[in-house]
Amino acid sequence: MSTDPQDARPDFDENDVWSVKRFTSARSALKFYRVMAIITGTMLLILTVEMIYKYLIAPDASTALVFGNFNLAAAIAISHGWCYVVYLISCFWLNQQMRWSLQRMLILALAGVVPVMSFILERRVHRQAEQELEDAVVVAPRTIT
Repeated sequence: MSTDPQDARPDFDENDVWSVKRFTSARSALKFYRVMAIITGTMLLILTVEMIYKYLIAPDASTALVFGNFNLAAAIAISHGWCYVVYLISCFWLNQQMRWSLQRMLILALAGVVPVMSFILERRVHRQAEQELEDAVVVAPRTIT
């Protein structure tokens, strides 16, 4: 056994050890989360403007934003709903890969239903996740030759 100091195991916290697979999956989850947070936030802002117009400005809420057989209000609501479902999937994936708490997952989920909050939280989560990934010790499986 070598006594060379370069061969010694470096000091690190065992909780910071990541496999290459988990590390790359976490990076992908973070990118997907960022995209979905922006899309969901944008759709929520559009939905908010639509509801303000429909219920506070339009003379008749039942016919507001209805063009022939096309109901724009319903299309916006349905689009936001499906974007939110995909956003929840991205939150779950990111939360699993980063091994965060259930409380953090719930906060991420709620950010998709509070106007502008997904934009604010996305920046904070991205910064924190990037720092955790930067601090991570990534270990690769040994290859036998």
